[in-house]
Amino acid sequence: MMPSGQERSELLVQVPSLRSLHIFEVAARHLNLVRAAEELGLTQGALSRQIKSLEQFIGAPLFFRTPRGLQFTEAGDALAVHCQRAFAELQSGLLAVTNVRSRQTLLVAMARSYGSRVLSKMIGEFALAHPWIDLTIDGHRHLADLTKGEADIAIRVGDGKWQDVIAEKLADEPLFPVIAPKLAEELGSSRFEDVLGRVAFLHFSEKTYWEDWANVANVVLPQRRPNIRFSESAMMIEAAEAGQGIAMGRNSLVEEALAKGQLIKMSDVQLNDGIAYFLCYTQSKARRATVKALRKWLVQSGLLHVAEVPHPIFASLSDNEQFGAQS
Repeated sequence: MMPSGQERSELLVQVPSLRSLHIFEVAARHLNLVRAAEELGLTQGALSRQIKSLEQFIGAPLFFRTPRGLQFTEAGDALAVHCQRAFAELQSGLLAVTNVRSRQTLLVAMARSYGSRVLSKMIGEFALAHPWIDLTIDGHRHLADLTKGEADIAIRVGDGKWQDVIAEKLADEPLFPVIAPKLAEELGSSRFEDVLGRVAFLHFSEKTYWEDWANVANVVLPQRRPNIRFSESAMMIEAAEAGQGIAMGRNSLVEEALAKGQLIKMSDVQLNDGIAYFLCYTQSKARRATVKALRKWLVQSGLLHVAEVPHPIFASLSDNEQFGAQS
């Protein structure tokens, strides 16, 4: 049976103050008035008075003095066990609550190609620099509706013309043909014109990148040629790296492979189709600490090139706010 309101009030009145119990717990740990007073920032006289007040409340002495310091009485020994257990539990609970409140989540909806070919190679740096952020990357829904809170921020691929979001271009994304060094060696050349009719053409979905590039490069593609189509551009690039054919690579997706010698650029002619990767977020999320932190890191990592004239939402912020100081 639960006690009545009046009974609960009477029980609460009979409990000594948390401060006096804390002072006792510290004194019980040290069994030395000097060290206990130093930890608490009290004089020995003030500490002794608090202990005396608690003893009067309980109606029994808690310590007795010896030449080597304090010793427990039977009542003191019993109370020390309960106080130490209670304060340890309280400290654990407060720490858990503090961690929950201080940690923040960040859900990033991301184009799968960019996530696997670019961000996955460096995202650990962001996590180490921002241990207060619990980061989740969703590579299946880069067009998640940010206005409905389906994600906090997104890296999308497109022309940047999305309603109700701020879209900052990460970088220009020209397309050009690439080939694996091993395949080029087998064919005796890495020049596009030299391998026509001798390799498979790797495509991303139903896009006509090869035809569009050929028009810009003023070359004629073979009417009958082996074609392999992929639903994801990252898979297409991986097939090219494995020497399964030649691919039309978007700059950011092949940049690292070119630098490492895993792919070779087959022509200096580039196709600029107006498509790029964009950092997208709503105006309401622009001031959020996690969003600012990711944006700042992208700038510092060289993945986001801030325009000379910043977006109006950032033009109104201080430097610390604009570049992601934690708030």
